Amino acid sequence: MALTRAKRFIANFGLLFTISAFICIVVAFATPHWLERFPHKRMTKVFVRMGLWEACFNDWTFYKDYLSKKYNGCWWIFHYEYRPVWHWLNPPWFLAVQIMITLGLMLQFITVVMNIMYYVRCLPKEKERKHVYTTAIMMFVSFLLIGVSVTIFGIKADIDRQWLPNPDSNFLSWSFGFAVLSGFFSIFAAMCLTTDYQRIKEEEEKANRGPAYSVKSNPRF
Repeated sequence: MALTRAKRFIANFGLLFTISAFICIVVAFATPHWLERFPHKRMTKVFVRMGLWEACFNDWTFYKDYLSKKYNGCWWIFHYEYRPVWHWLNPPWFLAVQIMITLGLMLQFITVVMNIMYYVRCLPKEKERKHVYTTAIMMFVSFLLIGVSVTIFGIKADIDRQWLPNPDSNFLSWSFGFAVLSGFFSIFAAMCLTTDYQRIKEEEEKANRGPAYSVKSNPRF
């Protein structure tokens, strides 16, 4: 009985961790502070900061641009302003990060909706087991997508010398931190939902077994 209560208590955190993961990934997705330049090194003609969808420069010129076009302010990465440097600004690995984070965000949104439906009892009793199992798998996949994304971004932002100028003067900022937090919350949610799935499975197996009956001995033997 105590074990069952403990499992139910742990399962209650599944929704909390799922919502926390979703909030963190939304913040990371929408804010342009994945990578920033140290404030004391923000002089002229430099990179300022960057997110998944926005990059900011201060009087910066691309070294391969023979027209010496200067870039100032913050613009959407796919904006016409950045068209001459788009292939440099958005390399294949960064495009992969954008895609994986987007997929992780979509999975978490669906999981939040499904978990809310489960906790407010909008589902038939016989479908709860499959429902919880599906949400656990989705959160685990979301964890993998986000984990791979932040690992790739963290490594490439440090070692890719052909990408943003002066990488030693840049640092991973708070938007990146929210993405990392979302990954942790995702795996915690997956663990809690898996625990809830096991609880439902055990309860269904006990119900299917029915009451145990004692067998009386035959007095003739």
